[in-house]
Amino acid sequence: MTPDDGSRPDTGWKDPERIRYLLGGAVALFLVAALLRQPLLALLAMAVALAIGVALLWQRYGLRHVRYTRSFSRSRAFPGEEVLLEITVENAKLLPLPWLEVEDQFPQGLEFPGLSLEPSPTPKIDIFRTFFAARPYERVRRRYRVVCERRGYYRFGPVDLSTGDVFGFATCRGSLEVVDALIVYPRVLPVTAFGLPAKQPFGDEKPVKPLLEDPLRVAGVRPYVLGDHPRRVHWRASARTGTLQSKQYEPSALPTLAIFLDVNTFEHFWQGIDPEALELAISAAASLAAHGLEERRQVGLYVNAPLVGGQRSVRLAPSRHPAQLGKILEALALLIPYTGFRVETLLANEARRLPWGATVVVITGYVTPALEETLARLYRAGHAVALLAFGERAPDLPARPGFTVHRFGPEVSLERMAAFRLG
Repeated sequence: MTPDDGSRPDTGWKDPERIRYLLGGAVALFLVAALLRQPLLALLAMAVALAIGVALLWQRYGLRHVRYTRSFSRSRAFPGEEVLLEITVENAKLLPLPWLEVEDQFPQGLEFPGLSLEPSPTPKIDIFRTFFAARPYERVRRRYRVVCERRGYYRFGPVDLSTGDVFGFATCRGSLEVVDALIVYPRVLPVTAFGLPAKQPFGDEKPVKPLLEDPLRVAGVRPYVLGDHPRRVHWRASARTGTLQSKQYEPSALPTLAIFLDVNTFEHFWQGIDPEALELAISAAASLAAHGLEERRQVGLYVNAPLVGGQRSVRLAPSRHPAQLGKILEALALLIPYTGFRVETLLANEARRLPWGATVVVITGYVTPALEETLARLYRAGHAVALLAFGERAPDLPARPGFTVHRFGPEVSLERMAAFRLG
């Protein structure tokens, strides 16, 4: 640990006046003992001077080439899972460390079994304090359990280190900008946990017009229907069955599911956010995205909330890529529960980019009249629409084919979701 590796050294004596008196007294005592030819007194004076010299040595070089690292058994987890945190201290120099005090910043919201953390003046931060001792060129490792309690982005660090001599005369202090993060995904549950049917949880999503078929992608055969083009006839299957059979093609576009998550839980922004309703909505978005990808849909996610790191809103275009679910879960984990615009604005901006016939799912804690009008326009434009409302206000929208409305009351709670997962 040196100034050029991100540390801020701050060395000093515990009691400067005491050290000066001791050093001056030791020198004077040595001179007097030498003049009086008192070897024992001279040895005592030399011992005191040597102790002060050792203290000076640790003061200057104590934290040189000291490395502090954290590593997690995995950097992503779900609520209720346990992760191992390994802390490593390496003394990469000849001078040993008789003691090394560590003050690491741990985030609140996680559980650390067996550890006693101290409060910090910084909000949502606790202090983890521990001591190490390391011989020359020794690496010391310690492991701690971390229980992930709820969704979020958890930042560890920076860390303050201090060491000194064995006599306790002087200390050397420094800080390292060693920062690590643990990301806890939202709960992913079967759609039935939210009272939705396992089949067609978004209602009847058949578009008004059929999707175009891709003649290069044959999905199977079906009985011949009067009017089928001759090129569609599957002659080998017809010869095998003795009746005319026609080729059945896959649609030219995969079914698209666009999930819009609204972080507003009250009518006005200044009323704040209901954290329980918001976490339910986030869990529902994650669960529906996983369900859609399992059904081989193209799934996209849009959220009117910023992310850790500065992104103003979430916009993940629909995709069936194997990494899509991980991207969606990470975006939901990094959400900051704040917004300055309505979800209907996000809907209006993004709907024009969606393919025709895409299913639009809106998850919200408060249904406004403007949102109802926006959903009605999307339905008239040919989109299947599903509304999942967690708020107190009941949406004034009649259910119809291709337009599904689900309202969740107080019986749906975070505790019930956790119990469903454990069951």
